[in-house]
Amino acid sequence: MRFRRLSTEELFSLETEFKQFLVIHELYDEEWRLLAEKEPEKAEQFIIQFSELVLGKVYQQISFLVHFSSTMVSFFDMRNNPLKAYHIKCSEGLSLQNEADLQQALSVHFNQLQFYKGEKNLQEEKADEVFDLIKKGSESCDEAYFLKYTQLFEGI
Repeated sequence: MRFRRLSTEELFSLETEFKQFLVIHELYDEEWRLLAEKEPEKAEQFIIQFSELVLGKVYQQISFLVHFSSTMVSFFDMRNNPLKAYHIKCSEGLSLQNEADLQQALSVHFNQLQFYKGEKNLQEEKADEVFDLIKKGSESCDEAYFLKYTQLFEGI
């Protein structure tokens, strides 16, 4: 599986789109119910295929990611290849596990922070790279949030 299977809640929220997907595969309501009952593993393959399609499109559209860890915050600009990465690292004794910690460190312990930036060529399709970063704990963020922090890197 390339990404992951959509949860039941996610599938319910995409019910109309899933029905359209099934119709394209010539599975109408009655045929789908019969398939799900008699050949659940085949029905599951359709769900997985739909999940891959949906998540691939979602991940392809993500532009910015942020990842908080105990001693580092990373921001990723996924819009172009190579992708750009910005890292704020703290010294021992400080924490950067969430935005409140980051704000505290920036206002009180700025001199104890190290700023790094770099680039990485995409090794796979963008959607796969985004999924990999999300699996590792990154979250999507909007451009304003991304720029709020990456402006600190100007001149580096």
